[in-house]
Amino acid sequence: MASQLTEAIPRRIPIHGFPRVAPRQEFRRDIQGLRALAVLLVVGNHADIPGFAGGYIGVDVFFVISGYVITQLLMRESEKSLRAALTDFYSRRIRRIVPAATVTLVLTLLVAWLVLGPRLNPYLPGDVRWASLFAANFRLIATGSNYFVPGIFPSLITQFWSLAVEEQFYLAFPLIVLLIAHFVPPQGRLRVLTITLAVAVAASALWSIHISAADPTPAYYSPFTRFWELGLGGFLAAITTRKPMRSVWSERIAVVLGIALLAIALVDLSATSTYPGWLAWLPCGATALFIWAGAGGMRTTVTKVLSTRPLVYIGAISYSLYLTHFVWLTLPKQLAVPLTGWPWTPIEIAGAILTAMLSYHLLENPIRHSRKLATDGVATVLVLLVCVATSWTTAIIVAHFAHIG
Repeated sequence: MASQLTEAIPRRIPIHGFPRVAPRQEFRRDIQGLRALAVLLVVGNHADIPGFAGGYIGVDVFFVISGYVITQLLMRESEKSLRAALTDFYSRRIRRIVPAATVTLVLTLLVAWLVLGPRLNPYLPGDVRWASLFAANFRLIATGSNYFVPGIFPSLITQFWSLAVEEQFYLAFPLIVLLIAHFVPPQGRLRVLTITLAVAVAASALWSIHISAADPTPAYYSPFTRFWELGLGGFLAAITTRKPMRSVWSERIAVVLGIALLAIALVDLSATSTYPGWLAWLPCGATALFIWAGAGGMRTTVTKVLSTRPLVYIGAISYSLYLTHFVWLTLPKQLAVPLTGWPWTPIEIAGAILTAMLSYHLLENPIRHSRKLATDGVATVLVLLVCVATSWTTAIIVAHFAHIG
């Protein structure tokens, strides 16, 4: 009885940080399932599987999930000192993102050089250098690259554009959240964060609608046309911090609407769609609805399906699978005798999944959960510097031996 009374009493707002009235949620299996859905959509699109012409919306699903999860993390971390919170956040990002990305960049470049020989795209070493600095999207804008131009092979590291957008967003966003947590009066922190995110989402979304029709390639890769998608996830995290009023029926309505939006996107979107623009609200709105519905527990069929073990596992390896799938599916098309269709596409997808599993278990997890790196900021920075240096050195060596100016 005492524990029930204690749980019913809102926690006191700390000197720094945001109020947490609702109990802290456990691991969200359904969010892992959403990550699985996102990466499967992207893989299906790049594998040219019928029905997946609009599968590129998986990236938008990733963005909303990331904004939601990271905002929740920052709101918890905000009770620490500003310096400690920022240090912990960026250290985690480095351990989580950089090593696997670096291995993918280096192996992609080396394999492409060895396999393609004189057919190697002369832009690829430069693309790798930019990607190692989380600026692949700006590189693709500068070179006019496009996933969707028939007859032109995209860069083998084109998928790194979305990773660049995320990291560019997280250069500034954590500081904004933590400054609000430290300098806004306690009772107004959540309100200020919510309003800030609402304004940012509106501004970025409006710009996306404006520029998508006028200049499609920059619109697709620009951080300014995509920030609203991450911000939407953050907004959802902010407005659901206090335990929301909900019922099973409201959750069911939410997932039905989410399914409808996702289905419309998959059916109607294609390589010729003006995107992101307002059309990106279809997958982003669906993702927000699924996340909101799942916050109440596994009370809907969709949440239960997303929480099944196979989808949870695919969600766990989704980062590595997103990194590795593109070279598996794109490099064979660039051979003198392209390997496409049956049985090559299933073999390539299986190879991507196996590579992702190896990356997840042998690289991602050991580094991410390293106690040494978790407690040694200098060592983490050295990991970052070594990774960037490795990518650049490999690019210079390959460019030299491939006689690329």
